[in-house]
Amino acid sequence: MVRIFFWLAIVVTLVFFILAMAFAVLQWIIYFRIEQTTLNTDRNEKR
Repeated sequence: MVRIFFWLAIVVTLVFFILAMAFAVLQWIIYFRIEQTTLNTDRNEKR
């Protein structure tokens, strides 16, 4: 019985870790795209 809860805890922890990594990557991509957009609009307004 303890073994089942042990594996359940490991699976939940791994899923949480994988989701945290995925959200970190997505957040970085969104940030990078927003930076590119603001840089491009700044360049276009100066012309």
